[in-house]
Amino acid sequence: MPEYAQNLIVGVVFQNIWTWFITEREYWFLNVEMEDRFGIKVLDQNTAEDFIHKIDEYKVSTQELTRMLVELKEAFQTYDEVLEFLPTIYVDFDKKEFYSLYPEPMSFEDYVPEGWIGKYLDFYELVPLEERYWMIDQINLFERLYQSLRRNEEY
Repeated sequence: MPEYAQNLIVGVVFQNIWTWFITEREYWFLNVEMEDRFGIKVLDQNTAEDFIHKIDEYKVSTQELTRMLVELKEAFQTYDEVLEFLPTIYVDFDKKEFYSLYPEPMSFEDYVPEGWIGKYLDFYELVPLEERYWMIDQINLFERLYQSLRRNEEY
């Protein structure tokens, strides 16, 4: 389960394959040596295959994310709870691109390997249509939940 600002939903492209992961946030400081990153000093296109193999247990399908979101949508009391389900990081190892929408003052995008693009950017349009777990019958569930919760707060 994602947990606000701790366990993040991360979209990864590697060898032209899209994968969602729910992982701890520290993995995604790409050019910082992390003890907990399986001995991988710099996470880049050269170490991605090994890293992705080691975090395989954290892989989550688009359908599973959609199911979690749909099942929990009635339980959400505030939009902060919805924020846990927003994708936070996009890493394209093929194109050497890293985009963050991390909501707290931690700039993951400043810690990318040499030659990479790192930006704080709304990357949702880069997510392939079939991988947008928040879109159900062409309805953006995040927007719908936000509007619904906002109306409830007004009363």
